[in-house]
Amino acid sequence: MRGAAIRSFAPVLTRGEPVTTRQTRSGFTVLELMVVMALLLILALVALPSFEGLRGNSRQKAAVDLVRTRIANARTRAMETGVPHRLAISTDGTKIRLAPDVPEFAELPPAEFSSSGAKVNEDSLDRATAGLQTQDGTPAAFSDGTWTTIATFKPDGTCVEDNAIVTINEGDFPPMRIHIRGVTGTSRILPAQPTTGASQ
Repeated sequence: MRGAAIRSFAPVLTRGEPVTTRQTRSGFTVLELMVVMALLLILALVALPSFEGLRGNSRQKAAVDLVRTRIANARTRAMETGVPHRLAISTDGTKIRLAPDVPEFAELPPAEFSSSGAKVNEDSLDRATAGLQTQDGTPAAFSDGTWTTIATFKPDGTCVEDNAIVTINEGDFPPMRIHIRGVTGTSRILPAQPTTGASQ
C-alpha cells in the first residue's frame, strides 16, 4: 500500500513526451534589490559619523605641517639666494604665500606646481584657517591689506619678526600654535593651551 501511494505521485511518462524540470532563477527581483540597497543606505548613514570621527583634526595637522615646511623653505631660500624671503597668510587665513621680500610681493605670480625650486609658492589650506598673534596673545598687525606677514627671513637665516605665533584652526578643535623663533629662524609646535572657565 505504501508503495502504491508513492507511485501515484510519480509523473507518468509516455513514450515521446519531453521531460520537464523546474528551472531555477538566475537573478534577483527588483524588490530584493531595493531591500538590499535600503539596508546598505541605513548602514552607511549609521557609519558615516564614525568615519568623520576617525579623520579628527587631520586637516588642521596637515596645515600645521604645510606652514612649518614653508617656514623652513623661506629660511633656506633666503640663505641660498642671499635675498630676504617673506612668508605671509592671506587676510582671510585660507592661503599661505612664500616669495622674495620685495615691494611687489603680492603681485609676483605663483608657481603652477609647488616645488622647492619655485620662486613663489602659494598654497591653500584645506578646511583650516591660519592666524597670527604675538607672544602675549594679541593679534599681530603686519598686514598690507592682502597678506599678513608671518615671518621675514634674512640671508643669515634669522627672522625679522621675533616670537610670532601662527595659529591654525579647524572647526571645533582647539587651535594649534606654531612659534617662530627670530634668532634661529626655526619653528616649534606649542603645547595646547588649557581651556579657561573649566570648573575644578
